[in-house]
This record gives sequence, C-alpha cells and structure tokens, in this order.
Amino acid sequence: MDDRAVPQELTPRRRVARLAAAVAVTAGLGVLIVLAVPFASVAAALDRLDPVWLAPLLAAYALGFVARAGRFRALGVELSLPVLVGVSGIHQFLNRVLPLRTGELAFPVLVRRLSGAPFVQGLALVVLCRLLDLVFVVVSFLAALLAVPAARAAVGTTGTVLIAALLPVLLAAYLFLPPLAGFAARRLAVRLAVRRPGWSERLTRAAGVLDEVRRVSRRAFAGAAVWTVLQWVPTAVACWCAVAALGVALGPAEVVVGSTLAVLASVVPLPGVGSFGTLEAGWTAGFVLVGVPAGAAVASALVLSGATFVAAGVLAVVAWAAFSRRRSPAPGAR
Repeated sequence: MDDRAVPQELTPRRRVARLAAAVAVTAGLGVLIVLAVPFASVAAALDRLDPVWLAPLLAAYALGFVARAGRFRALGVELSLPVLVGVSGIHQFLNRVLPLRTGELAFPVLVRRLSGAPFVQGLALVVLCRLLDLVFVVVSFLAALLAVPAARAAVGTTGTVLIAALLPVLLAAYLFLPPLAGFAARRLAVRLAVRRPGWSERLTRAAGVLDEVRRVSRRAFAGAAVWTVLQWVPTAVACWCAVAALGVALGPAEVVVGSTLAVLASVVPLPGVGSFGTLEAGWTAGFVLVGVPAGAAVASALVLSGATFVAAGVLAVVAWAAFSRRRSPAPGAR
C-alpha cells in the first residue's frame, strides 16, 4: 500500500447525490425531534437562557482543542502545539458538516501537507484517537449510569449487574481490537479479491491502517490516554454550562450520562450533515433519562450545538487562512 495515497475524488454526480441524501437524513431527524418534543416547550426553555454561561462554555470548549493538539503531539505528530490546535479546529469543523464522518480525513490530509507525514500514518492516529475516545466515553457513560439512582431504577438490578460486568470487558476488548480487526480485514480481503476487488482493496488499506495503530509505542499510547481524559473533562464542563444556562441544576453524574449518550449517538455513521440531528437526538434522550424535561433537553442541545459550531467555524477559518500561507514540505519529509 502506498503510504502517500490519498482518497480518490468523487464524481460530481455522486457528490450531489451524497449531499442530497445527507440533507434529507438530517431534515428527517429534525422532523422526528420536532414531532417528539413540542416546539412551545423548547421555546419556553430558550426564553430562560442566561447568556453569562456562554463565556465559560466556549472557554471550556476551546481547552478541548488544546488537549486534542496535545494528544496528537504525544502520538508523535511533528507540528507545534498552536499549529495542531488549528488542525484540530479544521478537523472538528469538517466533522460537524460532512456526512458519514468523512471529515476525519481532514486530519491526515492536513498533517501530510504541513509536515510531510504519510497519509496512512495520519489516518492511523485518527483511528487510535477515536478508539480512545469511544472507550473513554462508553466507560464514563456506564459508570455514571450506575451513579444515577433514577437510571439504576430504570435498568433494574439485572441491568445494573450487566453494566458493571461490561466495564472491564470493554477495556480488555480495546486492547485486542486493532490486531483482531486487522486479521479479519485481511482474511475477508482475500475472499473478496475475485468477486469484489474494490471492497478487497478497501479492506487491505484498512488492515494497513490498523497495522500502523499497533506500531504506536506504549509510552505514546499512555500519553495519548492522559490527554484523552484532559480533553473530555472540559468537554463535560461545556455540556454542564449548556444545561446550567437554562436554569437546570444537575450533578456531575447526570451531566456525564446525558453528554456521553449524545456523543455515542453522534458517532453513528448515518449519511446526514455531520453530527446535526444525531447529536441533538442523543443529547435529548440522555438528559431526559436523568430527569430533565424534554423541552429543556432539546433547548440545551441547541445552545451547545450552536455555540460550539460557530466557535469551531471561526477557528477553522483562522487556521485555514494561516495554513494557506505556509509552504508544503516535500513528500516524505519529517
């Protein structure tokens, strides 16, 4: 596999088709939310918005970008922290607007342009970071769920025991996921080589990315794990600020349950416009689960989504303008 390979461009017709499908899916999710939650209750909750909370919300959100940049530095990306903050801003913004998480490709493309690092190496780091995020978010969600009496009552004794047993299983599964997934991808690629050569090539590339994930040193992995925690703490604070801005008082466990369920919903690869719709639906479900009225839950999702979308967009524009003046290094340069 060519380490410097980049994804092939789509034809104009396929681009239009994907965009139309993304808009349709996002609009459909929006309609479902509107039908499930009366608009009057959402408007009433927004009337209680205290804008003072927006400043700490945005400050916490900004700290998350610094932590993302620190994590990529810990994983060996040879770019300065300010540059990686800008890369993370563009990466995050494109994830918010492009369908099927295709915004993830922005990171390896930008890192290749700015440092000359192979595309597959950058993509492997994105995969590793997303695995770290997913494990941390799932474990946090389940642990917080056990700490919320209303949630424990909802899942019952059996559900509580199963959740408690699932926590160590998830942590163990994470350690074996890259090698097992790489092995399975290669086996399946061989079987599909004749009947589905296109799929076989994609699986072979995926296995190569997973091989790069396995090459990350234990020291770099440990550093990335620490930065992952540092990234999600300010994210949780930003979520708490969004709820508190509407006058809803919640404890840390309730905030973690609601916000992590929103994150888990937003990573579902639906062909919508970025995370719009899925994030709001997951957020609403999570905070309703811990006792927040549906109208206030939707309103707080809109507050968080709107404020962070604008912030990510501003950072992305500033970073792109700065990067446009930089000269790209020669391919393969470090």
